[in-house]
Amino acid sequence: MLRVLTPLLLLITVTINSGCSPTTPLVLAGGGNHEFLKYKQSLRLKAAAALDEEPDLLTYSLNGIVENRSNDVIDTYLLGYGKDDYSSDMKSIAIYQIGLIYMNRFNTDRDDEKAKAYFHRHLIEFPYSILQDRIHKRLDIIEARKAETVQMTPEQLLSHVDKDRLLNKPLSTFDPDLTPMSERAIREGRLEDANGVYLTVYENPGSSDSIKAKSLYQLGLIYMSEQNPEKSLKKSSYFFRKIMEEFSNDPISKKAEHKLSQLINQNDQMD
Repeated sequence: MLRVLTPLLLLITVTINSGCSPTTPLVLAGGGNHEFLKYKQSLRLKAAAALDEEPDLLTYSLNGIVENRSNDVIDTYLLGYGKDDYSSDMKSIAIYQIGLIYMNRFNTDRDDEKAKAYFHRHLIEFPYSILQDRIHKRLDIIEARKAETVQMTPEQLLSHVDKDRLLNKPLSTFDPDLTPMSERAIREGRLEDANGVYLTVYENPGSSDSIKAKSLYQLGLIYMSEQNPEKSLKKSSYFFRKIMEEFSNDPISKKAEHKLSQLINQNDQMD
């Protein structure tokens, strides 16, 4: 299983076909691009509802909620938080994700008081984090819940959600190598968030060369995607070339070279 967290700007979930290890940032580890399709409809609905309520959940956090193993996920985040070779940005996201997991109403182990404790911990330990405003908004939500006379269980909440809206969202054809986080960044206009996440992983001293290469590869794919309104030949080429220059011995360098050739051919056809 994954044993560490991911970075800054949080948001969206992520997964890539790669091995898991004690130093694999969650942002790049896990199953396939559409991993929630493996679940029966009730679990896919729970995943969709949890993510709809809190878009900042990472894939690993979401898995923990859906599979009723949020405590294991939280232990993993705390393990990453305690590592000396992980950056401040990556540690701040660990604490933020723990708070999000505890406060999510579709989590069977929901605990608003624990969520508040971790959010306040973040405010104290990372006063200059860009997540501060988001945390204050989550604290306001938790405070407002106290006025609710009825606290429904996850099962009761799921019986009231709009199933058609959550399970029948329009589908687009994306590059199969794109992670779910990358897809959502394109589909929902969260490119700034995705950039923050992947570049933080790339710059983190504790990330392996393989993970750094995968981070750059995702950025290259994002900016070459036809579905991306901000598609950029210049940006995608930059990231693919960077992989080839810095990580030439990594298997993903061949993929980057292939993608770069595609971009060059596409550009030639347009001239």
